[in-house]
Amino acid sequence: MKKILSVIMSLALSLTLIACATTASAKEITVEIDGKSIEFDVKPEIIDGRTMVPLRKIFEELGATVKWNDETKTVSARKSSKTVTLSIDSDELQIDKGKTDDKGNPVTETVTLEVPAQIIEGRTLVPVRAISESFGLDVDWDDDNQKVVITSDDDGDNSWKENVGSINLTELTYEGEGVEISGNQIKITKGGDFSVSGTLKDGNIVISTEEKVKLRLSGAKITSGENPCIFVENADTAYITLTKDTENYLTAENSEDGAIYSKDNLEIKGDGKLDIKSAVGHGIKASDNLNIENGMITINAESDGIHINDTFKMTGGTVDITAIGDGIDSESIVNIEDGTVNIETNGTPTDTSSTADAEFEKSTKGINAEWMMIISGGSININSASHAIHCGDEIEINGGSFTISSKYDKGISAHGNLTISGADTVIDIAKSTEGIESKNVLTINDGTINVIASDDALNATGGNSGAKMPGGNFGGNTDNGNRVPPEGFGEGQIKGGGRNRNEQGMPPQRGENGRNRNMQPPADMPKNREFTSPEMPQDGEFMPPPEIPQNGEFLPPEITENQTGKGTKPDGFMGGKGNMKTCLIINGGNLELCAVNDCLDANGSLEINGGTIKATDTNGSFTGAFAIVDPDGQALVSENANLIFAANGGTANSLNLAQNTITVYCENNHQAGDKITLSDLKGNVVYEYTPNGSYKAVLIASKNIKTGEKYSVTIGNESYETEITEQNTVIGTQSTGVVGFGRGMR
Repeated sequence: MKKILSVIMSLALSLTLIACATTASAKEITVEIDGKSIEFDVKPEIIDGRTMVPLRKIFEELGATVKWNDETKTVSARKSSKTVTLSIDSDELQIDKGKTDDKGNPVTETVTLEVPAQIIEGRTLVPVRAISESFGLDVDWDDDNQKVVITSDDDGDNSWKENVGSINLTELTYEGEGVEISGNQIKITKGGDFSVSGTLKDGNIVISTEEKVKLRLSGAKITSGENPCIFVENADTAYITLTKDTENYLTAENSEDGAIYSKDNLEIKGDGKLDIKSAVGHGIKASDNLNIENGMITINAESDGIHINDTFKMTGGTVDITAIGDGIDSESIVNIEDGTVNIETNGTPTDTSSTADAEFEKSTKGINAEWMMIISGGSININSASHAIHCGDEIEINGGSFTISSKYDKGISAHGNLTISGADTVIDIAKSTEGIESKNVLTINDGTINVIASDDALNATGGNSGAKMPGGNFGGNTDNGNRVPPEGFGEGQIKGGGRNRNEQGMPPQRGENGRNRNMQPPADMPKNREFTSPEMPQDGEFMPPPEIPQNGEFLPPEITENQTGKGTKPDGFMGGKGNMKTCLIINGGNLELCAVNDCLDANGSLEINGGTIKATDTNGSFTGAFAIVDPDGQALVSENANLIFAANGGTANSLNLAQNTITVYCENNHQAGDKITLSDLKGNVVYEYTPNGSYKAVLIASKNIKTGEKYSVTIGNESYETEITEQNTVIGTQSTGVVGFGRGMR
């Protein structure tokens, strides 16, 4: 017995030692960047001798902006002018250094990875050393602490701050080292911190040094001729600080490069004011990055207000821009986190007799980015001639307040995916051709969104051409794949408002005036969101950009057929052709949409998984071609969605819904401003909606409409009472001769 006990105790001790050893060897791996510990939702781990970390998190901590292409399973990250690209299960890391050789070819490098990027626990893990070193960072491994230590190449040399000086523009005198004055030109050749004050006519300040230089504008007034008022020819980083309670003026009379031109990184901050006028070129031009931290900056420019080759970032302050060109134009990335941006662009179309794809001598957009745009806060107010907000690829909106009007073009337009999130996001588009457009996938997760559009309120093409995709029967009948209006849509029933059908009631053919054809110039949209005659939509060229990441991270290896991420289809099904890409997804939010053509237009399939959608089509029906809901593929509507539709007529096809519906065919035509109110008999308001366009039929669908309950519906001066005894309640008589809404007329 003693021998048995001894064996048991020895075995127990051995197991304890093994468990301790296992625990020690399984110590969590940590990552530190410049002394800051990084937290990951999926823990780093060692695979084949290489430390792997979640891709998005490490890229963002390194200061890079990230995009994901779901079709090719490829991620791209950009920091300054350098772009890193890698694909899942590939052992090659592509680096575009953002430079060109003597022949103008891009300078690139291919790095072979010992361990390729791969998916673990729904996250894409990448080798941390290769990723960090691709951006020029140093990587070390602390074996004792199981820690990855990443350090930037910034040596923290602040000796330039010790050279404190001043420049008197009026007297052309200075204090401090590294200042040269020749005529009316002041040249700074040594790093330092210089206070600048006084008045300088027909002169400028030039910075040319490998060190950092700060100019503290303290009541400075510079007028230049052929050159920029401030020219950063060379610097590690240039800083412009606006001294508190001072007003500063930069006027470039004949400089094509603008009033401020920096060939290196430029940062502007401070609590003072800066007024910039550029009679020929840009207001501010930067070949590298431009960061605005705070300050009050006013720009009036003949070309772009702000033009940047790399990244424009704003974290505070106020920028007021009036420009003939773009308000803010980046050839790479726009990233606005906070602050106030007020932009007015005043370009004029070269041919005002046609508003189909309005052409301008120069780009005259509000905010434009080529590679990516991220807006997560601040107040954005734009009155533009062309697109108010535009990106050559992806747009992510995660917060902020937007007040937008486009005289001749679209409100928000992305050639790639466009994603809107954030409960505090508020978007008000008072005038546009198409309100919000994605030429790939448009996803709305949250926010308050109001759109008035003379074409489509929301439009997504899924990467298809601008033409309608054939085969979708949702819009009624088809003729050799071409959509035609449903039966009953004839002469006299649909008039004006941009539909411009011919005498037979059919859509215009090539050469006739109508949608996407030559028309007379649009009337300006009146104030107070009144809806008037339409402007012509813009088609443009469609670029198949990447698809959206799922759930805020890259590469969930499997997605459902309808991209809900829930594993099941939403309740409800509406017409259309299956097997089309889902390109318009509404997961939540409060939307008010008013359009002449379609409110929800998908050149593929459409999903409404939640939220409240209030929509008005001034000439069309609830569903079908040129209607409130117009997908070419399937339309899947969850029972969690709340719909309040106001349209000219009924629906072209039935819509199956799980929630109860009330459809009202009004006795009278109603105008913009006639309120729709759904109340219970105790007077409690269930829904209110004041459409911005005319209408004659109303649909309300919601789980909040309870079977067995009685409700009052007030529409303008009409009132109705009804008891919900079945899923679809119809009040009044439909005058258009087409079938009802919901599960069919009952």
